[in-house]
Amino acid sequence: MNEQEIDLRELWQIVRTNQKTIAKITGGFLGLAVAYLIIVPNTYQSTALLRIKQERGLASSVLSELPVGNAQLTKQNMNTNAEILKSRHVVIPVIEQTEEEKDGKYPRYEDYVKDHIVTKPYKDTEILEVDVTGKSPEQAQQANQLLVQGFLDRLTELSHAESSATREFLEQRVKSSKKELDDAETKLKDYQVKHKIFSTDNQMKSLAERITELDKVKAQNKLDMETAQAALGSINGQLSGAGSSIADSPSIQQAKSKLVDLEAQKAGYIGKYTNENPKMKEINRQISSARSSLRREISAIVAQQAPSSSSVQQKLLTDKYTNEAMIAVARGKNDAIDQLEKKNADEIAKLPQTQQGYLQVKRDADVAQEIYVMLAKRLEEAKVAEAMVPTEVQVVDEATLPEKPIKPRKLLTLVLALFLGLFGGTGYTIARTLLNRKIRTAADVEQYLELPVLGVIPEAKSASGKKEEEQGLLAGLRRKLWKK
Repeated sequence: MNEQEIDLRELWQIVRTNQKTIAKITGGFLGLAVAYLIIVPNTYQSTALLRIKQERGLASSVLSELPVGNAQLTKQNMNTNAEILKSRHVVIPVIEQTEEEKDGKYPRYEDYVKDHIVTKPYKDTEILEVDVTGKSPEQAQQANQLLVQGFLDRLTELSHAESSATREFLEQRVKSSKKELDDAETKLKDYQVKHKIFSTDNQMKSLAERITELDKVKAQNKLDMETAQAALGSINGQLSGAGSSIADSPSIQQAKSKLVDLEAQKAGYIGKYTNENPKMKEINRQISSARSSLRREISAIVAQQAPSSSSVQQKLLTDKYTNEAMIAVARGKNDAIDQLEKKNADEIAKLPQTQQGYLQVKRDADVAQEIYVMLAKRLEEAKVAEAMVPTEVQVVDEATLPEKPIKPRKLLTLVLALFLGLFGGTGYTIARTLLNRKIRTAADVEQYLELPVLGVIPEAKSASGKKEEEQGLLAGLRRKLWKK
């Protein structure tokens, strides 16, 4: 304990003795810090918050009823939009409008993204934070505003091709469907007048309703397949042939087969159970689960086939494979519907010829009516989707005007310099003193040798006026050099 106390006193004595040296070192660090703060320009950061909503798709396609809370899909959607926001198409106009040219050149795109743009998704939310830095508060805010607006415009452009193709397809189908409806209704009226059929018995009415419901399902399924084919054609055009088909994937085949079987089972319930029936509720639950499984398998296949592709490329591949799966499921479901139609055809064949003819023209009219209504609804949804693409991304908070710079952090820099100066200077003086244990004063004799001082011999000088100690040092240095 006594030895420790002596050591601590010694260290304290060293510090006190070398106060000026420590102060000089600390002052040097502070001077460097001040010079750094003067030389380094201020950096300001503007922040905007965006809500990246999950994509819902158009109407009720085969896979559109998937749960929207899937974490993997949410992350993929976030990454996709972040990549689009930092793409060349969006960033380069921002550089050209906010940065100054140096030697006739703007800053490199890669350097600007690395140094000025940061995107941070909030965990378990649909919020994406966008941070943009600049040399002034106004520059940072302007760059962020331009970046966000360019991002929204780019989303519209990327989605326009697919949305436009879907809309154009539906517009053509609505026109042809309206003509088919008019023709079918005219035939029905003519047949009723000719054969004087204005009411039907219960048996015929039940059969007609069952046939109509099945026809509605068939028409819906056909429309799903045609819409998916139109979207797939547009996507393949954007991919330029990239991405192979997933038809041969065993996991996808299994997921599709299960979904087709469930859809066929549900088709068999038409005319037997209402939507409130427990059996119908259970089959709908199983179908929803099968759709989720199919979508997960598609996402996994994309991750395996294109692990190094950009998020945008992966999104296009996911859409491609999803539409391929939609088409395959629709075809399988259509086969099941055809089998049910054969059973209905057998029942129709047992009816009198007049009633058979009536059921046929009424069926044509009902189907034409259902198709026209579905197409008109889809067309309106497609028009809204095409016009409102940016609503998938909502600006929660506009780009802020920063009040103070984020870099350099003046107070922290000065405190750090003071800390380094004090501790660095103290450490240096202590180390220098402890490594040089020469006895310089009478106090050193008493401290280190614990002996009384009997006398002191003054420093002697040589004839040349130099201290003997200095001569001794020079002589020693000459001896060392001579040996070498």
